[in-house]
Amino acid sequence: MPAARHAVILVAGASTRTRPLTEHRPKPLIPLLGQPLLAHILDELVGLVERVTLVVGYRADQIIAAFGDSYRGMALRYVHQTVINGTAGALLAAEPIDEPFLLLYGDNLIDRADVIGVSQHRYAVAGLRVADPRSFGVLDVQDGLVYRIIEKPANPPADALANPGIYHFDEAVFPLLRQIIPSPRGELELTDLIALLANQHPVACHICTGHWIPVGTPWEALLAARFLLARLAQSRIAPTARIDPEADIEGVVVIGEGAVIGPQAKIVGPAVIGPRVVVGPGALIIASAIEAGATIGSGAMVGGSVIGSEVMVGAGAMISHSWIDDRAQIGPHAVLAAREDTSVQPVAVVNGVLSLTDMRTRGAIVAAGEVVAAG
Repeated sequence: MPAARHAVILVAGASTRTRPLTEHRPKPLIPLLGQPLLAHILDELVGLVERVTLVVGYRADQIIAAFGDSYRGMALRYVHQTVINGTAGALLAAEPIDEPFLLLYGDNLIDRADVIGVSQHRYAVAGLRVADPRSFGVLDVQDGLVYRIIEKPANPPADALANPGIYHFDEAVFPLLRQIIPSPRGELELTDLIALLANQHPVACHICTGHWIPVGTPWEALLAARFLLARLAQSRIAPTARIDPEADIEGVVVIGEGAVIGPQAKIVGPAVIGPRVVVGPGALIIASAIEAGATIGSGAMVGGSVIGSEVMVGAGAMISHSWIDDRAQIGPHAVLAAREDTSVQPVAVVNGVLSLTDMRTRGAIVAAGEVVAAG
């Protein structure tokens, strides 16, 4: 069956779990290496679909302003979920659709190969192999077909497949959505659609082969940024960037327009230095993303971190495995240290790009505009 030319992406939620990163922006606009989370999702659809319907809600005006009516050749349509009543309610808001379509969540980094995989069937659900599926919906699969999704089972089978939220449907699902009754938490759950659909049509299971990274907390946003950093393929230095002859650039490093790298500064890739960033003399940056207009003071060290736009990092400060949101100020010689939290079981699938230790090492989350005092 030919791939869908239409995709629906659900981006309406307020996402309290990702605060403070979503205190003043919707989750789809969390910046990852200079572009919003939603842009990375849309990038995987380029060449596969012609139209994208975005179901918006929380701070919808910001999403519409950021993306407009098209993205990389794909037409964008916005529909508002006026009553936030669950994922099934969000899909209902996307009517009318009279053709096959992909359905995705707007807070997961996904792989193009898995988008193509679910598109090969009239109805399909992706299945994901994870270390511990108990925090997921688990697919009930028999002879390669999905019959239902069991929410967060206490004792899933060893070979259970989790639900990563990649679907292929058509217009026939809309009457079924109207049959869904509220769950115990009072929401219309998209997962309840699968049993209704399976009673009428075969629902195929595509087992994911690519990466899958949910962005449900600030720590997962940091993990997503570091995953994208690790996958950088080649260095790029903008023509207007100014790099002191005594600076040291190692590995894959992207440096944006108007950035200034001072003498004896050292940048160890993978790293992204955004437009107009100033890296002071003797500063050290390792495996980090520095967003537009940030300043890294002389002798400061930043490792495994995201430094937001217009952030000021004071001289001699040390920041490890942390997210410093926009316009925050880190005083001179302040220390934001990190440690490995061995109680954390990451749910992301990174296919060896990051180590388990790396994924469990955490420093600090500093909200936009906040100040960490000197020392």
